Amino acid sequence: MSRLPAFFRWLALAALADWLIARTITRSAIFMPKSPPVITAYQLLSFVGQVSATFAGLLAIAALAWIVWTHWRSRGGMGFPIVVVSLIALSIAFLFAPAEGWLRVAYQLLVIAALGMITAQKLTAFEKSRFSGRLFPALALLAGSLYQLSHALYAALHWPGPPPFASALFNLGELFVVLGAIAIWWAYGRGLNPWHDASLLWAAVPALAFAAGHLANQSMTGIIAIWSTGMTLYLPWPLYAASLWLAGATVVTSLRRGDSVAWAILLLAAGGYAPQLSTQVFVGLVGLWLLTPIVEGNLQSLVSRNTGRMTWTTSNESSA
Repeated sequence: MSRLPAFFRWLALAALADWLIARTITRSAIFMPKSPPVITAYQLLSFVGQVSATFAGLLAIAALAWIVWTHWRSRGGMGFPIVVVSLIALSIAFLFAPAEGWLRVAYQLLVIAALGMITAQKLTAFEKSRFSGRLFPALALLAGSLYQLSHALYAALHWPGPPPFASALFNLGELFVVLGAIAIWWAYGRGLNPWHDASLLWAAVPALAFAAGHLANQSMTGIIAIWSTGMTLYLPWPLYAASLWLAGATVVTSLRRGDSVAWAILLLAAGGYAPQLSTQVFVGLVGLWLLTPIVEGNLQSLVSRNTGRMTWTTSNESSA
């Protein structure tokens, strides 16, 4: 992560604040009785959440623009830059025109194209063992986008809905979310033993909090999960708890190594499943991109500084 511009880290922090404050804490507080001091605190949290969401949107666009720039500088072709720039342009257009009809269909098609291009980036034999850590999160995002596309297509064609396969597609994507956390841990987070490392035991705190909430009030936990992450919790709850723990352990392990996997996990979590807003879509795309071998350095890419400017060169270009 130290190789990347600082706004990637700020994006992760802003997206986390948006997720935890605007989409989780303040929505959960709807059910609380509110005295005047609690109302004041609630309004303050809502303001912080709105500011975080705004910053996350701006920083996500900046991160995608930087990704497009590096892709173009590395001569990776114009397909990916065109798709991402078109996606950003449509999102800005939706500020002035409703996201409906064929414009919404085109938007979802661009999201699907961007996901496919990121997932397929330069798979080599050197990193095939880690490809599953990128594949399952990509499949989860893809399933969510296809779910959104099916509804957009039915609405554009004025067909009676909902699409008959939409629920099955949504549930499949949620399964990929859970498997994605396990796959990322298998690919990146097995370096330390949680039973012999106290810091990794702290990674179990979110899982324990989820388990306690589910056992105390299953319906309330389900409502908050939908609002916060977009998931319905239809699978057995121990699977969600286990995936939370493994994802947390991978974050801790990655932070110790100083790579970008931890920030990728946090961005994917903050983006949520089947996101409704462009900001969350962009955050998920950036998170998935951070799992690519270009960022990890598995393609022998490096960052060199020349007269204060950052340029990307491959090892072959360096040797030449």
